[in-house]
Amino acid sequence: MKKLSLFTFLILVLLAGCKKADLAGDEVTGEGLVGFAIKSPVSGTEVILNAATPSAPIEITWSEAKPGLNTKPTYTFLATQKTTGTFEVPLIQVPADNAGLDTKLTLTHKQLDDALKAKGIADGAKAELTWTIKADNGSTVILASNVFNITVTRFKDGASPFILLAPASSTTPVAIDPGSTTQSITFRWTRSFPAAGGPAVSYRVLFSPEGNFSSPLFSLTPNPAPADTTASISYKALSDTLTAKGLTNLSAPTALKWTVVATSGSWRQQADFVNDIAVLREVRLYMPGNYQTATGNGADWTPANAPELLRDLRPGLANNLYYTYIYLPANAEFKITQGRTWDVNYGGTGGNLVLNSSDNIKVTTAGVYRVSVNRTTLKYNVMAGRMGFVGGATAAGWTPANVFPNNALSFIGTNLFLGIADFTADEWKLIDNNEWNNGSNTPDDTRSYGTKTGNILSVNGDNFATVNPPGRYRVIWDGRDSSALKYDMTAAAQMRVVGDGMDVPGVNDWDPGSSPQMNYLGQGRWQIRLSLKAGKDIKFLAGNAWGAFDYEDNGDNGSTGSNTNRKLKWDGGGNFKTPAVAGTYTIILDEYAQTMQINP
Repeated sequence: MKKLSLFTFLILVLLAGCKKADLAGDEVTGEGLVGFAIKSPVSGTEVILNAATPSAPIEITWSEAKPGLNTKPTYTFLATQKTTGTFEVPLIQVPADNAGLDTKLTLTHKQLDDALKAKGIADGAKAELTWTIKADNGSTVILASNVFNITVTRFKDGASPFILLAPASSTTPVAIDPGSTTQSITFRWTRSFPAAGGPAVSYRVLFSPEGNFSSPLFSLTPNPAPADTTASISYKALSDTLTAKGLTNLSAPTALKWTVVATSGSWRQQADFVNDIAVLREVRLYMPGNYQTATGNGADWTPANAPELLRDLRPGLANNLYYTYIYLPANAEFKITQGRTWDVNYGGTGGNLVLNSSDNIKVTTAGVYRVSVNRTTLKYNVMAGRMGFVGGATAAGWTPANVFPNNALSFIGTNLFLGIADFTADEWKLIDNNEWNNGSNTPDDTRSYGTKTGNILSVNGDNFATVNPPGRYRVIWDGRDSSALKYDMTAAAQMRVVGDGMDVPGVNDWDPGSSPQMNYLGQGRWQIRLSLKAGKDIKFLAGNAWGAFDYEDNGDNGSTGSNTNRKLKWDGGGNFKTPAVAGTYTIILDEYAQTMQINP
């Protein structure tokens, strides 16, 4: 017999003494098993088996039962009837995945349904079960330390999952005309299919402010088959529905959540997603009439091309009070339409609007007019359309009666005015009448304009801040965006001719600093006499450096004619061409008329 040396013996004793005892029982000896627990589905889960998706998975999981030495256990899912069954004689027993070795079991809807059917559970019936897991390593058999309850409803009807397509989910409000029956929103989704041999699928679109689709605010029936995966609602019908449901404030956006439910027999399948939609019911008014062709607004009596009225967005007036500053030729007639169709239109006489009236609103004399309407009170007013400077910084002072005509801006186009004035260091406003507003907010009331910050105008609000530094300024009143009145104020102390078309000593091509200054004649007119090269380019700049207000050619690009009015443009355009023959010419720039002439 081989003997151990004393040294070797001592080493073995020391090693045995260093092995830590596991008091918590995480490690075991022999072929026993450490206790384990089931995880999911959690107790109380209700599973409704979908006959239309038989291969849909159900995953059951648990923790590991660790072996004592080497032999890992195999696991079996056990389920029994909740009140009468036992795990010794289970209703269902199924090995875990991977021949029982995994700590999970994946069952399809069909597999679970077949197992229940084999035990006599009727179609569509609920089975209330208690389930656990058995671990068996050949030497030891233990059950999980816990049991869970689960309710399973067997196959009867079903519908396959589907998704929403449009409108895309968004919380940004979509503007709709609440009076339009020709414009609509269409909701779309993918098709859901019933179980084999099951009842046909039908759909319903559900809407809810907070997403409670068990009690929706309202719902829509889809369009007829085969377009039954779409549902359309006109702007008017949507607005009327929201109003009927108590959402009466047309000026406030309405935020909703929407989804679709597919039904086949007793089965209700909700779309996989819920989308957001927000609508803003903006009433927009237009002015079709017999003047449209003459003023470049499309064919006469066509709402699709008619000028839009401005929306008075002051609190309480939005969607009620509208107006426009517009040129009308002699004997012009017009109506007011809500939206770009004739669905809702107003005519009338004597200041009274009448829905779908045969009477047109008329003017006999050509001129610039302010047309104002109130769609709630059904009143309208037609008066002179004008804009002027008023306030301590202006020559008119704070007396509106002093404004017109000497302190007026020039009408440039529909809802667009431009004026040049000398300002002192004081506050000021713009005003469209020779008296202050009386606070009635009726169609005939005066409107004044100002603001303390930014370039968005407020109606009958704050004054413009004190002009600093004082001097000559150009002011543009801009209502081309019907929902955002703006103004622009730029220095008008000088106007320069800039380009490569001047034959003047010391003037460099396209150099504002060396370019000649025009003489201001008043009322928006500038003049200069210059020696010009033939067929070259010029433009006009209200300063000695690029970035200042400037004018370009508004449509006569390439023209070299003289004694001809050429239209101006300040928001981007081509250069003006000098005459075809070099020589000395007088250039006249008229900002009020928005024209330029080059005369011999």
